[in-house]
Amino acid sequence: MEPGVVFGFYYFAQETGFNFVVTSFVPGIVPYITSVIINNEEYCQYPNVGFLNQYVVETLLNDEEKNCGRRQVQSTQLMVNGANTKPGDWPWHVAIYKQERNIIKYICGGTLVSKNFVLTAAHCVSVRGSALLPDTISVVLGKYNLFGGDFGSEEKEAHRVIIHQKFEHRTLNNDIALIELNTEVTFSDYIQPSCLWYKKAIEKLPSNQVMGTVVGWGFDNSGTLSRTLKQAKMPIVSDNVCIRSKPLFYANILNGNKFCAGFHNGTSACNGDSGGALVVFVPDTAEDNDIRAEGTWHVKGIVSMTLSQKDVPVCDPEQYVVFTDVEKYRVWIKSYIKEKESEDIDQ
Repeated sequence: MEPGVVFGFYYFAQETGFNFVVTSFVPGIVPYITSVIINNEEYCQYPNVGFLNQYVVETLLNDEEKNCGRRQVQSTQLMVNGANTKPGDWPWHVAIYKQERNIIKYICGGTLVSKNFVLTAAHCVSVRGSALLPDTISVVLGKYNLFGGDFGSEEKEAHRVIIHQKFEHRTLNNDIALIELNTEVTFSDYIQPSCLWYKKAIEKLPSNQVMGTVVGWGFDNSGTLSRTLKQAKMPIVSDNVCIRSKPLFYANILNGNKFCAGFHNGTSACNGDSGGALVVFVPDTAEDNDIRAEGTWHVKGIVSMTLSQKDVPVCDPEQYVVFTDVEKYRVWIKSYIKEKESEDIDQ
């Protein structure tokens, strides 16, 4: 189905309704309805883009993406937990700032996933479930030093904040959002988009144990934001392992759209890391475990929540971190990216 296609249903006898199947020629993108006219009266005043995603029977979107997830600056350091990074190591990681009166405040991390969109957690860009006004948000790409300037960084204003329609701010279910930037990003050595995780990616990994990396400016051991971008490598663990560690908490949180990761030993994402990605390296050659292997980085999860320390509103680094599972929202993300690409072509 091409965008803007109009089709009609004609009844010659009394009916209570109708069923129909909608198929798209664009792999993985679910068509959506923008107008329903019955007897010359419009019944679809406020189209809900993405509503049909929850009823998808099958999608062809589980294919590998191109032109994403590759560093342009050579990385020579082995990854160790809590290690320093250098500019260009994570060119898709962004800093999100919020204007509060006359103060610009860092609030969360995010991930560049196209020329127009940044992926983050819904709780980062909302208040009690309602999206923040776009003119209160700015995004800095290619950021390395949290405070001060960076060579190759670029600041962008937000054009639109898109909160998942089923986000629940009390439970953080469907904790995912997109920030549409006001102008296209120019890619460089320090600014690149990440790939999105796809189902078959796991078949290319060297082992069944999925190891991911979280980067951010989150709290360090001193309880303050890091001044430079840090990285920590951690494994994804099964729901059973996670729940057994703290049954009363994790059993009520994990619902099939989230997962846990961490070592349970002090290596963790913390306050200030929210909205950032857990990215997984997928080698170009299946099962290649050489540290010099070529490949791409994919967003597997978004930092959503973790347990806090007793009597202190700071993360407990001994507990597992809960991530929004990006694969479960891939169609939702791609629907907005493709919609924007179609608009640009039509202009």
